[in-house]
Amino acid sequence: MRNVKPFPHLIIFSLFLFLGLFLVPFQLSAANNDMLPEVREILKTYYVDEVADDVLQAKTIRDMLSKLGDVNTEYFTSEEYKQFTGSLNRSFAGVGIELYMVPQGVQVTNVYKGYGADLAGILAGDIIIAGGGDSFAGKSAEYCTSRLKGPAGTKVQVKVQRGDRVLDFTLQRMLIVLPTVEGRLVEGDIGYIIVHSFGEDTAAKFGEQLKALRHKGAECWIIDLRNNGGGYTQAALDLLGYFIKDKTAVIVEDRYPPALAYRATKQDSVVTGPVILLTNEYTASSSEITAAALKDYGKAVILGEKTYGSGLVKALMPLSNGDYFKLPVQRFFSPQHRAINQVGVVPDVRIKGCDELETAVLLLKHSNLDLAADGNKTGYLRLNAGPGKFTLSLADLRRPDYWQLGQKIMDTARVNTTLDLGGASGWEPLPKKYLQDRSKIYYPEYIEAGRLNNIPRDKIFKVTFSHAMNWDSVSADSIELINTTSGERVECECYFVDSRVMQVMPRERLQANTEYWLVIHPELQDRAGRNISGGLAIAWTGAK
Repeated sequence: MRNVKPFPHLIIFSLFLFLGLFLVPFQLSAANNDMLPEVREILKTYYVDEVADDVLQAKTIRDMLSKLGDVNTEYFTSEEYKQFTGSLNRSFAGVGIELYMVPQGVQVTNVYKGYGADLAGILAGDIIIAGGGDSFAGKSAEYCTSRLKGPAGTKVQVKVQRGDRVLDFTLQRMLIVLPTVEGRLVEGDIGYIIVHSFGEDTAAKFGEQLKALRHKGAECWIIDLRNNGGGYTQAALDLLGYFIKDKTAVIVEDRYPPALAYRATKQDSVVTGPVILLTNEYTASSSEITAAALKDYGKAVILGEKTYGSGLVKALMPLSNGDYFKLPVQRFFSPQHRAINQVGVVPDVRIKGCDELETAVLLLKHSNLDLAADGNKTGYLRLNAGPGKFTLSLADLRRPDYWQLGQKIMDTARVNTTLDLGGASGWEPLPKKYLQDRSKIYYPEYIEAGRLNNIPRDKIFKVTFSHAMNWDSVSADSIELINTTSGERVECECYFVDSRVMQVMPRERLQANTEYWLVIHPELQDRAGRNISGGLAIAWTGAK
C-alpha cells in the first residue's frame, strides 16, 4: 500500500433526518443538462464501481442518476453546494430545529435556543403538519425540509399539532451557527466531549476542549459520536491524531489497485486515561473511520449500538459552470482492513434501550479507585470489554436509578464481554450461572432464604429467625422488597408475631408475572446483640 495526501474535496458524510434542517434536498430539475458530458466523464472515470453503458448513455442527468439508482450520487447547484458544506460546519440558514419523520409530518426533537422556532414558541414534541401552505402528511423528508428552509431573513408559516390542538406559527429563518464540538466535566474527573459533525474546525475545537477539560481535572474520557453522520475525511484524520499520533488511520480502495493508506495527523497532545466512545445506528462515515481506528488500536472501548455502515468516500467534483457533482469514489476499511460498508463497527459493549452516556459514566465512575492487585475487592464487580477494565460498585448497581443500567451491562456478558466478581482474595471470574440468578451478584455474601413460586399479588411474607430477635433493630432500610425488573423498592410494613417471627406486608399489590427479592440486611440484631447474616428470598408472582 502507498501513502497519499488526502484529496481536499473528499467528503465522508451521510445525511440523516435526525440532523434536523441540515438536509439539502436534491432537486433533479436543477441539474443543468449542459453539464451532461462532464458528469458522464466523472462517473465513467471515478465512480467506485464500473458503470453500466445504459447509465452512461442516458440523455439527461436526471435519467442517468435514476438508472444508476445510488442515493450517494447527487448533483448540487452552486447554492446547494454552499448549503451542504455549511451543514458540515454546522453553519446554515434555517428555523433552528432538529426533527424526524412521522405520518402526520415532521416531529420536532430539539429546538435551538435563540433562533426562529424557539422565538416563535415551538416546543420539542410538536408535530409540524404543514409549512408554507402545504400539508406535510405522508410527504418525504426532502419535501418537508424544502418548505421549511430558505434564505436568512425570510419567514415561513407553519401549522403545528400540539396534543389535541392545532396552532399557527410564523417562523423567522436565520443564519444558524452551531459548534461542531462541545464538552463538559462530569462526576468531577470525566471529560465528556460530543462531536456533532466533522467540519473544517472539528479537530481544532476537539483539541481546545481536551485542553480545557484536562485543566479542570479530567482524567478519563467519554467521546460521543452518536448521531454524527460524518463530514470531511481530513477532519477525521486530524482528530484521530489525538489518539494514534501519525499511524495509519484508514485504508481506501477504488477500482484501480493498489489500496491507499491514509495516516492520522500527529497532534501536539495525546488523549491519556480510559476512553469510552459512544456510537449508535446513526454514527456514520467519517465517524466510522474514527470508531474503527480507535477499536483496531485499542484506544477506546466502544459502547452503544452498531454503527450505520456507510463505508464510502464521496468526492465533490467541481463542474465548469460552478455546480458540483457528488459521488462515491472509494470504499474505506479500518487500519486492520476490516470492512465497514454495509457492515458497520460493532461496539465492545452493546447497549440498546437505555442511556448510553449514563452507562458510560457508571463505568468510569470508579476508574481512579485504588484497588490493589491482590487486595480485598468485596463489594465490586469488574467488566472486561475490549481494551478496558471497569470497576463497578455493587452499592451503585443496587440503587434504583442504576438498576436497569446494571442489568443491561450484565446482559452484555452473555455476548462479548466478561465479568469478574470481587471477593476477599481479589477478582474471580463470575460463574455463568450467576447471570441467571443475579441475586448472587448483587448480594454475594447473603444466604439464600427460600424460593417461592406463583405467590399471590397480595402476598404477606412470613420470616422466621433462628434466634430471638431485637425488633428495635428493624429500620425502614434493613428490609427491602425489590422488583427485579425495575429495581423499584416496594414499601412494606413489618409486624412482629413473636420473638422469632416477623411478617412483611407490601403496601400495594405486587405486579403479575414478576420476580421479587425480599432482602433482609445484616443490620438486624438478635437479643444478644449479635448481627445476623444477610438473607435473601426470591419470589415470583402468578399471572393473576
